[in-house]
Amino acid sequence: MIIVCGAQGLLEFGEDGVTVLASHVNDTKIRFADDVIEAPDGRLYFSIASTKFGLHDWYFDVLEAKPHGQLLQYDPALNETLIVLDGLCFANGVADSVDQDYLVVCKTWKCLKYWLSGEGKGKTEIFVDNLPGGPDNIKLAPDGSFWIALLQLTSGGLENVHNSKALKHLVATFPK
Repeated sequence: MIIVCGAQGLLEFGEDGVTVLASHVNDTKIRFADDVIEAPDGRLYFSIASTKFGLHDWYFDVLEAKPHGQLLQYDPALNETLIVLDGLCFANGVADSVDQDYLVVCKTWKCLKYWLSGEGKGKTEIFVDNLPGGPDNIKLAPDGSFWIALLQLTSGGLENVHNSKALKHLVATFPK
């Protein structure tokens, strides 16, 4: 069995073919599932980069710079998908801590810690920010630390695009 995230949501590939585990949450189509992990209890946590734009239009989400991302939880025992965190800017990675007491969720320019247990259960805090590039996935390392892939999305002058509606519209009209 292989679990995959994609434009169709959360999918399972098995000997019998493809099964869609989660294509909607709260009657809203999942447009851009990005990364998934399995918790020890069998629940799956997966990041949604954008609820507004799909895979091929991801750059519109970045240009708009609005929080369309989510962290979702799929419970296979109940066949139920829940929103864990909403309003994230381009959530594109999730990893479980070595003790499984918190998750780290990557989003544009920073990573959040979401507590699964203990006194902070259900709360979020900044795990790391001010990274030199945009995080694009995260994995638990063998020593209990985390490996974060970074995309270098900025170059000289590009930061000015977010300060100007006219520049955003101009960039959005460029060919892909």
